[in-house]
Amino acid sequence: MKKVVNFFKKIAISFKNMFLRLISPKQLKRDLSILEEEALMSPGKIVIRNFFKNKLALTGLIGFSLMLLLIFGMSSIYPLDVLESSGIQRNVAPGYNYLSYPKALEREGVAQISTGNSFSVGLSDEGNVFVWGLNTKNVKAIPDAVREANIVTISTGSTHVVALTDTNELIMWGFNNHGQASLTEEQAATFSADPVKIAKAGDEYTVVVTQSGKLYVWGALKNRGLDRNYATPVVPIIRGEIQDITPGPSHVALLLTDGTIQIIGGRAGDTLRSITPEFSDGSLTFVKVVTTEYNGFALTDDGRLFAWGAEHTLMTNDYLPYNAKTEIKDIGAGRLHMVVLRNDNTIVTWGDNTYNQLNAPRRIAGAQKIFVSSFQNYAVDSNDRVHAWGHRGFIFGSDERGRDLFVRFVHGGRITMTVGAVAVLISVFIGVTVGLTAGFYGKWMDMLLMRFAEIISSFPFLPLVITLSAIIPASITQNQRLLMIMVILGVLSWPGLSRLVRGQLLSEREKDFVLAARATGIKEKNIITRHILPNIINIVIVSMTLGYAGTLLTEAGLSYLGFGVIPPRPSWGNMLTASQRIEVMDEYWWQWIFPGLGVIIAALSINLVGDGLREAMDPKANER
Repeated sequence: MKKVVNFFKKIAISFKNMFLRLISPKQLKRDLSILEEEALMSPGKIVIRNFFKNKLALTGLIGFSLMLLLIFGMSSIYPLDVLESSGIQRNVAPGYNYLSYPKALEREGVAQISTGNSFSVGLSDEGNVFVWGLNTKNVKAIPDAVREANIVTISTGSTHVVALTDTNELIMWGFNNHGQASLTEEQAATFSADPVKIAKAGDEYTVVVTQSGKLYVWGALKNRGLDRNYATPVVPIIRGEIQDITPGPSHVALLLTDGTIQIIGGRAGDTLRSITPEFSDGSLTFVKVVTTEYNGFALTDDGRLFAWGAEHTLMTNDYLPYNAKTEIKDIGAGRLHMVVLRNDNTIVTWGDNTYNQLNAPRRIAGAQKIFVSSFQNYAVDSNDRVHAWGHRGFIFGSDERGRDLFVRFVHGGRITMTVGAVAVLISVFIGVTVGLTAGFYGKWMDMLLMRFAEIISSFPFLPLVITLSAIIPASITQNQRLLMIMVILGVLSWPGLSRLVRGQLLSEREKDFVLAARATGIKEKNIITRHILPNIINIVIVSMTLGYAGTLLTEAGLSYLGFGVIPPRPSWGNMLTASQRIEVMDEYWWQWIFPGLGVIIAALSINLVGDGLREAMDPKANER
């Protein structure tokens, strides 16, 4: 009777579980022991579970995934120009706030804005001076004399500021490496007797015009054609009184009171000096002149725009935009771009757009003023609101040639990580092939292959790699050189993996499933690839991840020593070469810290992944 009751009880429980399974499968779950759980899971799922339980391994996986996303994602968004160079932006510290102007300037009304290489200075209608952007050469330390005086004009060079008061006093601050931000006793006495009426700052030089019409230039004048003695009036060159001056990288454009234009300075072959007769013969009356690095632009009193200079920039008269030729109210020039304000209060831009200098906001409602500098632009609309566009800054700073380190970091990381990955694949292919062949066939084949592996291992690895890299012909292309480096690293780093695979295979080839495969007549190559290889793939994967970290470090070391990727093509290794100079270590930390962190994070994260995989595939390894 008891057996019958138990039988019906089991049937009832079965039906109950069936209905629970239909209604809510979770209701049936019960706590399983570790052994029961592993019995229900495949080996692959067990490895995955063990891996994700390892917090260090999970951290490494997340770090490496983020690094891959950053490097390969950003390198596809930001193009690399290996020939890029900008002297005015060399050794600029990290920052992305170049356009973050103070709201107080907007509230007080904008009278003037002038921009240096990584900072801007604004003068409000109330006479207050504001500085924003990077604190390059301590330019944000506004002198007390500026705060106490009534400033009427401001002008910025690449790293210094020049201000003129309503009493014609000259106040300068910022970088003074060539004396551009200071006055000698003789100059101070001269300007006391003949006050300054116009003051402008150029690239590491200052130029002023006094009340009597005399022009003075001082600072870094060498190789600019400005290193003549301008302590006296430039009577032989300048005919007429100077109305305005526009300093350029290597020249100064002069607007005279008779409406003509003259250019002084300039390097040999500078096409800016070759102005056509209409600019200086009085046939046209000009009211403003501005210059880019290679071209000049002049605005006439009837709103027409004329251009001259280098043809290769496509910014001469023949290439002016159709809506920038007439009906122009104001003009402004950057380093390699132009901005004009039309009579209908619309803005037209053209030229170089490397730093988004041409992307004027569409929301500007009736622009009234424009202020254009090297790479930043500002406009004030009819509601007295300020609009800024152009160069926001360098996230990772710039190097000694003014190149964006963030762009070079992501492209350099792409090269370093690709070289490491391809080299590891070559190494794994050779190592697995040799190890499987030697372990499976044994005898003379094993002896021959292992002795060859020992010969390769007997050579000191790094000196041999450096020697082989050094003999790569200089005539080959950069891509061919990268391919050769990948092959060299891969061909020299396989012996360790081959011995590991051989040892594992020696224990696998005597097992029953291999003997059964041989007995059924399966070909030997199929036994190796389909039966034995899947059982030793775990050590191959672990070795590959750990080997990748080592190869990445080796490539970085080779490039650092000058035997890997050759500049101007970037890699993390050759970017670290800058740290060989004490000046860079002391003052320009960003030039080596970011590529160094890239190497460390990538190598450390993939090492953590490799260690996690090893522990997940062999949980008892930690107990031994």
